[in-house]
Amino acid sequence: MSYLLAKAFFSFTKTLPRNINLKTGELIGSLFWYLGYRKEVILRNLDIAFPEKSREWKLEIGKKSLQNIGKVLTEFPKIPDYVKSGYINEIFEIKKGKELLQDRKEGKILISAHIGNWELGGAGLAYNVEGIVDLAYRLKNKKLNDLITNIRQSSGIKIIFHDQPLKDFIKALKEGKVITFLADQNALAHRGIFVDFFGLEASTVTFPAKLALKYNKEVLFGFSYFDYETKKYLCEIEKIDFTPTGNYEKDLKELTQAYTKKIEEAVKKHPDQYFWVHKRWKTRPKGQPENIYD
Repeated sequence: MSYLLAKAFFSFTKTLPRNINLKTGELIGSLFWYLGYRKEVILRNLDIAFPEKSREWKLEIGKKSLQNIGKVLTEFPKIPDYVKSGYINEIFEIKKGKELLQDRKEGKILISAHIGNWELGGAGLAYNVEGIVDLAYRLKNKKLNDLITNIRQSSGIKIIFHDQPLKDFIKALKEGKVITFLADQNALAHRGIFVDFFGLEASTVTFPAKLALKYNKEVLFGFSYFDYETKKYLCEIEKIDFTPTGNYEKDLKELTQAYTKKIEEAVKKHPDQYFWVHKRWKTRPKGQPENIYD
């Protein structure tokens, strides 16, 4: 059922002009907000991240966050056409740090987050810079997974799945590719370590840090955000300032903390465009309440 609904939805939104498409996305997000979709999770997250902000501010940010997700969903099936026509460069711009992706003799690791339109951002990077490879997670629903994967690949995105052998990641780095990771989601205890995120320990994926440390690869941070005036997505990329000490456990924690801090800084700049529906602090350290979302 989810596959059929997604296919029908994508078929419809793909036909809309972009300005109508964006407005449709906002309307869908507003509808979900008024229906209470994950409203408690959104507000709990905002309470953690911005305890000093008013209830009114959090309600407005929560609503805009869902509107942003709505825009991501409605534009997603249109991205292949944006790329094929070259229109992608009219709505996506690397505002800062493009040279960091172009100037490379070896592979690099790019950390990003669910800010703005991460799907369009990934396609925009791949269109403008050769050798971008995106990490993706397979969905349990094979038909839905194939539908989404096909749209991504038709947008020019090269994908490496999380369950592929480690040698595939190593090969990509040796070939000088840039592997991108969305590293802002809650990690299960065996996949992450706890680092500070908005003043509260959050279980954070360490795989990109492990790759960087083991194979001595430079780590970058990048994200794109929607500019409400121009209707373009602007992308900013920077190098993460980190020097290994040789103490692996210490380096692993500090590098993971470093890119998590960059994500936090980006979210603070654009809280209305962040993916607040996710239970970012779900996994808790031993001795703490098992579910802070109850």
